[in-house]
Amino acid sequence: MHLNSETALLNACRTLFGKEVNLSYEFLNYLQPSGAKTAFRNQAKAHHPDAHASYAPHIRQQQTERFREIRQAYDLLIEYLEKRPCRQAASFRNRSAQTAPHRTERTKRYSTAQRPQAKPLSIPSIPLEFGMYSFYQGKVTYQQLIEALVWQRRQRPTLGAIAQQWGWLSEAKVARVLGHRGQAVRFGKKAIELGYLKPHQVEALLNYQRTLQKRIGRYFVEKGLLSEEEANQISRNLARHNRQISQRRKSRSENRR
Repeated sequence: MHLNSETALLNACRTLFGKEVNLSYEFLNYLQPSGAKTAFRNQAKAHHPDAHASYAPHIRQQQTERFREIRQAYDLLIEYLEKRPCRQAASFRNRSAQTAPHRTERTKRYSTAQRPQAKPLSIPSIPLEFGMYSFYQGKVTYQQLIEALVWQRRQRPTLGAIAQQWGWLSEAKVARVLGHRGQAVRFGKKAIELGYLKPHQVEALLNYQRTLQKRIGRYFVEKGLLSEEEANQISRNLARHNRQISQRRKSRSENRR
């Protein structure tokens, strides 16, 4: 995708999600059609011309133009998201890694009164992780969830850095792995193909990397989006939800026998 197209997509994100969102290529990479649809509905509710029928003509005209911009932004995003190939998503991830240093970013911290309002949604009957469950519960907005995922990703060291630390790869070999077969292929798979690492070593690196990954709930608490008690309650509710899903699947499996 050309730079102009990428810029247009990021501008469309800005139109739908607002100026307060910390936009990046990672944001676009994590964005899903459902998130774009939710943002569009919220913007349409606020700016649809029918909601301003009793206002002065110049205000109705402004809202009509604004709604047209919102609709165009949504159409552009949804077309991209529904046709987005895996390779394109990987390209955005790597571009973001090249342009954004791995550091803890200082983002706005909300007081309880300042928390952006999110609406509860119907919770799907599938196992969920803390971030998605918080989103469906209406505790955080979709853009806050994406920002949390980006934050979480940036807190952990890369596989190459861990492999160097453990003495499994030299700096030169890490560079060769990164340049092998382009950027769309995962580091571990490329290292195995080059004969630098064994599958069990890659698995060990991945497991260790996960232990260093900070929990998304901590991000929500640090930013004032959740209190400690709210985060703990969500964890309890999530555990119960996933346990019930597991039991239902087990029951269905036994009934088929």
